[in-house]
Amino acid sequence: MRSLRFLCFLAPLLPLCAAHAQVLAYVTYSPAHLANVETGAVATTTGYTEQTASYWSSGVGGGVTVPFLRLPFVSFNLDLRGSTRPGTAGVDSALVGVKLALHPHLVRLKPYVQVSGGYLDTRTTNLSTSTVNGPAEGGTFDNKYAAYEVLGGVDYPLIPFADIRIIEVGAGQGIGIDSRNAMFETVNTGLVVHF
Repeated sequence: MRSLRFLCFLAPLLPLCAAHAQVLAYVTYSPAHLANVETGAVATTTGYTEQTASYWSSGVGGGVTVPFLRLPFVSFNLDLRGSTRPGTAGVDSALVGVKLALHPHLVRLKPYVQVSGGYLDTRTTNLSTSTVNGPAEGGTFDNKYAAYEVLGGVDYPLIPFADIRIIEVGAGQGIGIDSRNAMFETVNTGLVVHF
């Protein structure tokens, strides 16, 4: 009941928020560090031992940020993002999240924090062997995860309709269904355009 009263209180403010809404689209350079990523199972004299790897994957990313509540010093936004680095030692992601952006009036910087969840796909060289002395099976070992990430960053306005994303850093975890959990960190920079 309280949440219904709160929503009724906010309803008259929604047209004001929509009037000042700006959709943001961004393109970023997106290096990611992945750890504890499965690369296959190697045969030993006592059975099989799972192998894991840590690696850097540099790719491109992009996304769209849509505001849903804008207040004088902060705004709450829905953020849809994805990134890719094709090939072996690659990674793909697709995440949706809530972004809290600060709008300090005394400085031009635009800091923000964000929590996102979605999908992560990693690709590594398959190190599996079928026998103790046998050759590796080769090819690509592919892992798919449910994922979450916590991010923070700073944008700087260049011109009225474009910002530079100075830096955005994030850390998260890929939760494997039939594989172990992977950890990842991202560092992004790029261009943000206002519509």
